[in-house]
Amino acid sequence: MATGMSLHIGLNAVDPQHYEGWSGPLNACEADANDMADLVHTSGFAPTRLVTRKATRAAVLGGIAHAAKSLKSGDMFFLTYSGHGGQLPDLNGDEPDGKDETWCLYDGELVDDELYSSWGAFAAGVRILLLSDSCHSGSVSKACTIRLGHAPSPAPSIVRCRTRWRCASTRPTGRPMIRS
Repeated sequence: MATGMSLHIGLNAVDPQHYEGWSGPLNACEADANDMADLVHTSGFAPTRLVTRKATRAAVLGGIAHAAKSLKSGDMFFLTYSGHGGQLPDLNGDEPDGKDETWCLYDGELVDDELYSSWGAFAAGVRILLLSDSCHSGSVSKACTIRLGHAPSPAPSIVRCRTRWRCASTRPTGRPMIRS
């Protein structure tokens, strides 16, 4: 029988010490993570929730790595994110627009290249569903789409789903996000 694991991330704020004094207040992101975890729990998934202060770079990457080690072909990993998204200058030249997309985690941004690297740890045949409710959410998972069409076989199958784009007006215009 297939196993389902999920990781649900929701940040109502970020640590201002890691974002040049900006705290990034939002209202319902923790509720989004909790609602998604409750929803998949009723379907037999083993959900993990990381909200605001617990949604650190290490915790998110560790949660993905744990799922990659635990799941096998035919299993499913469902990853949801609700919070701020950002962009940073592309440092490795893989972005046509010259910008990497990020998730703004509590203690620093998680770059789309780091997410892409994490998919390679999953066994072939593991289904991955990523849902990101953030600015730049359509392209934070761009690597997933590329991997579907161009990854050597066998590869994990990755499905990308975007709900809606939301940008908070509380982010100061022109303030760069800081890579930690």
